[in-house]
Amino acid sequence: MAIQHNIEQGASQYGIAFNDAYYRIVTASVTRQRGTDPKFSVMIDLSAYATSSPTDDTREVDFKRYSANLTDVEAKSGSTFLDKCYAWVMDQDDMDGSTAV
Repeated sequence: MAIQHNIEQGASQYGIAFNDAYYRIVTASVTRQRGTDPKFSVMIDLSAYATSSPTDDTREVDFKRYSANLTDVEAKSGSTFLDKCYAWVMDQDDMDGSTAV
């Protein structure tokens, strides 16, 4: 699974737009917080590529890191935890208009 989303020229680290960039989750980890509520949080890292078939040598064109409450991620639809993470990311304001591919 991946997320397809346009990167505007002003948001690109390269100074150009990337239409239909492919974002893939590279990290999704759960952390237990001591003495806080909510007790569990999720860190989600995404890398974006200009191609839908990146190799190990393909350089990323964008990187995003999100922090979410575990309960918010678990509330999303999906059959796996990773599917739910993708669904949660697609609901974020800076990913408005993105599609699952």
